[in-house]
Amino acid sequence: MKLTTAILPALALGLSLTVPACAHDGHSHDHAMTMPDHADHPDKLVRAATGEMVDNPFHPVRLLLSNEESAGEVTIYEFLLPPKSPGSPPHTHSLEDEYFYVISGTLDVLSNGETLRLNPGDFAALNRGHAHMFWNGSDTPTELIMTTTGSSFEAFMSSAGPRIAEAKPANAEEAGA
Repeated sequence: MKLTTAILPALALGLSLTVPACAHDGHSHDHAMTMPDHADHPDKLVRAATGEMVDNPFHPVRLLLSNEESAGEVTIYEFLLPPKSPGSPPHTHSLEDEYFYVISGTLDVLSNGETLRLNPGDFAALNRGHAHMFWNGSDTPTELIMTTTGSSFEAFMSSAGPRIAEAKPANAEEAGA
């Protein structure tokens, strides 16, 4: 019997399918394929120029997908960085990974002590435990999609934005302090 003949009907019916144990690299284990239950997290469509705005004193940020809407797995934002503007001060995450996809303009990223310039279509993964920062150092606006893993980043953004706005820092370095 072909593998697809067994798997496709099981996936279509949402049934759990267990694959027999295998052995490689000196250890054995079972591979279990199950369909996750995300019934409490319906599909979502966010139309252009809509979505919840996040309080940020430096640039517009829209929340496209909250961690609640993704079963606590990811949060997705759209950032609109004006020319010559900060994105974030230098920081390190201990619980989250941060991913950037540039839609238009350029994004400068400091990662592992190296400054990188991302162009439209470029992607950067800034993983937990590594100091990084990002900004728009160009003379044109930058639009990007930022995705974070882990559910704690969204709470940070919603609490830090108002505190930063109240402090009225002159630049990203002051905001980071």
